Amino acid sequence: MNVLSLKFKVGSKQFLLGLFCCLIHVLCYAGSPISKVVFSSPLQTQAAKANETITYNFQLKNLKSTSETYTLNVKHPRELASENILSVASITLEPSGSYNGTLKVTVSDRIPLGGQEASAIELKDSEGYIIETLEFISVRSKAHPFLLATNAVFEDTKQKIKNYTWAKQNLDNMLMELDGFEFPERKIVSKPRPTKIWSSFDYSASDGEKAFQLALAYKLTGKAIYKEKVISLIKAVFDKDEGYLSIGAATNGVQVHEGNFFLFISAACDILYNEPEFSNTDKENIEASFRYYLELNKKHMDGLGIMNHQASANAGAIFVALYLQDMPQIEYLTEADGGMADQIGKGVMADGWWFEGTGNYCYLVVQRYSLVAQAFENYGMDLYHRRFPTKFKSEDFENSKEGFTGMKFDNWGPTGKNTRGLEDMVTPYVPFMDENAYLVSTNDSDLKAPNEFYELAYREYKFNDLAWVISKTERDSWVSLMYGVPELPEVEDPRTGSDFRENIGLVALRSQGQKETPENQIQAFLKYGTHGGWHGQFDRVSLAALDRNGHKYFGSEMVWYGYGKPGYKECVQTSATHNMVIVDELQQEAVPSEQLLFHKGDMMQASVVETNARWRQIPRWNAEKFPPWDDTDYANGFNPIQQRRISIVTDDYVILADYMKSDKKHNYDWLIHPVGFSSMQGAKKKGIALEKLSTDGNSPYKYFENAQWYTAKKGAKVEFIEGEHKLDVHTVWPKKSEIVISNYPNGGKQRRIRNNPDRRTYGVRVNEKEIVFLSLIEPYKGASSIEKIESASENEITVTLKDGRVQDISIENLKGILPKIKITETFAGKVKTEITK
Repeated sequence: MNVLSLKFKVGSKQFLLGLFCCLIHVLCYAGSPISKVVFSSPLQTQAAKANETITYNFQLKNLKSTSETYTLNVKHPRELASENILSVASITLEPSGSYNGTLKVTVSDRIPLGGQEASAIELKDSEGYIIETLEFISVRSKAHPFLLATNAVFEDTKQKIKNYTWAKQNLDNMLMELDGFEFPERKIVSKPRPTKIWSSFDYSASDGEKAFQLALAYKLTGKAIYKEKVISLIKAVFDKDEGYLSIGAATNGVQVHEGNFFLFISAACDILYNEPEFSNTDKENIEASFRYYLELNKKHMDGLGIMNHQASANAGAIFVALYLQDMPQIEYLTEADGGMADQIGKGVMADGWWFEGTGNYCYLVVQRYSLVAQAFENYGMDLYHRRFPTKFKSEDFENSKEGFTGMKFDNWGPTGKNTRGLEDMVTPYVPFMDENAYLVSTNDSDLKAPNEFYELAYREYKFNDLAWVISKTERDSWVSLMYGVPELPEVEDPRTGSDFRENIGLVALRSQGQKETPENQIQAFLKYGTHGGWHGQFDRVSLAALDRNGHKYFGSEMVWYGYGKPGYKECVQTSATHNMVIVDELQQEAVPSEQLLFHKGDMMQASVVETNARWRQIPRWNAEKFPPWDDTDYANGFNPIQQRRISIVTDDYVILADYMKSDKKHNYDWLIHPVGFSSMQGAKKKGIALEKLSTDGNSPYKYFENAQWYTAKKGAKVEFIEGEHKLDVHTVWPKKSEIVISNYPNGGKQRRIRNNPDRRTYGVRVNEKEIVFLSLIEPYKGASSIEKIESASENEITVTLKDGRVQDISIENLKGILPKIKITETFAGKVKTEITK
């Protein structure tokens, strides 16, 4: 062994020994379970103007049974722009002794407005080892207002009001509404929501937005009456002794409403921050309340909690943190489990739809994060173009396992790009709008008018589709007033063709003969995609909606019982309330389904969607539980049933061919639910009228009342009339069946298509292992265009129209792997043919 080798080995042993000693110190001191020192601070970030001094308080506590000397220093002070001064450089603490110290940071003017700088205090033991580090973030504060209404935005808005009639009318309408508005008095209430009861103030989510609008009105008009109203509310809510700090709940709703309230109340405080009515004590009370809200909000943040409630709460918390100019908190609310990166990376699917698949909640989430994006832009950050990593969305929810009451929480369909962003979220709904830019109703949503986020999105991205949507509105929101572009370009209707999206699993089939008059198009919307968790409905391969002549025949929310009612899951969400085939009065399993064919042509539009699902009893209400439902399971030996719907839209009618196949016989009920039953041909009454379609408590049919059964031997035709709008339903196959007409469920107050007392259910029942239902549906005004319908088999149909056209439609491989559809039209000696690929 040579000398060099020996020295190396000796040196190595000494190195290892030193490393071992260092590890011992790490285990003994640096944040380990056996640490003997506490080094902490109640607040580690503050904002101040340039040359102002921030004082951070910290505590050092010796947990050892012997006295200990500690030294403190600011890490790398020459690398910092701001001056940092510690109250002590060295301190000896007795056993269990403590020291309360300060770090004073004088904010440098070399830090840009809204910029930040981190100062770290290093704590060393008597041997000079660093045992703890405490970091403080100092922000050079921007002058209020900077959230949703900057001084520059106010000036632009005033010019808009001066120069554009629509903006002046917008302001007048807002002022008229605000003149008659009063906030409720501050009081504590206890309400069930929906089955739990807790106490809160009795403000609603919308009161926060009203406060913000009042602040806008004051700044735009100079009228003190608007300011007085909102300042009175703010002082009541943030009173130190009897305000939010005393109860921790501002609104009478759940966290989705709290988030909305705090988002806008923080924006109102931002606008009025410099008003003389706010004392330093008032501002301290506001900050203390906001920090308490942020503390409580953390309890709602969970990587499994991806949902509109948590997204709204997250957005509200981000606004509050930005008002405080608390950059670490914004980072936390973005990156922590359940934060913004999780909500967008998990909740937004590859096709851009929010996974819950409900227009109202999709719009809610996009609106909240659009407002966050605008506030970020005003502050100097960019969320409009930021991309978040796409993340796997768990099959479970925070308080429910996968499959509870049949629900599924994961995303189906293509995985798409490896990132998600706000740009993906603002564009995907347009293909599923009607001619007035109303979004089709799906899952737990009614028909949705264009949301104000389209104004923000168009201002940022300048997409023509978004301009078209805005052109269909009155432009009467505060967003339109403050952020809407003064003039919109003239753009063509972007959604007159047929289209689909694979993750949400929606298909829009639009007849092309009326393309120049889109309100006259037949628009049929079909469903096959992602379930949507708590707000999903059990309607794979259903006819979700049908429009023509500006009329809505169907939608997903034709009956509504509130979330806290038995009828919500026992009726509203069940398969039976949808236009589809029902098996044994049960509820369809929500499983990934697929579209086998999509065709957009001149003579016909077509789609074939399919699911293979089991069926089960509905969940039953149980108010003693939370969530309040007794769940069930699929019966032993119940194998998945193949369920396929072939949908064909022509210029005059819709054809539905439904194929059902199982390993044993079932009752298959082909159901459709139009308004205004008028007459029926081809069926004979069977028995007496029934009070309820079913008396079985486990069947959703118990909600269908006044049922009459019939028998048919050669098919049937049923006519429905709703004002000037008519719907003829022709059952072509099977020829022999039992038919039922009943009242559709009614949950209470009527609103648009919801809870219409004249809505009826038409059902066709057979008991077979395998069956094809072939149906023709004609929506029209005035006189029917159909002369006669003929069919020699379950996969072909001939329609003779009154104008002389004869159309033959055949379906090849209706039961096979890849169906093919052919339409041939003969008219005045000329023949046209179109075949799907």
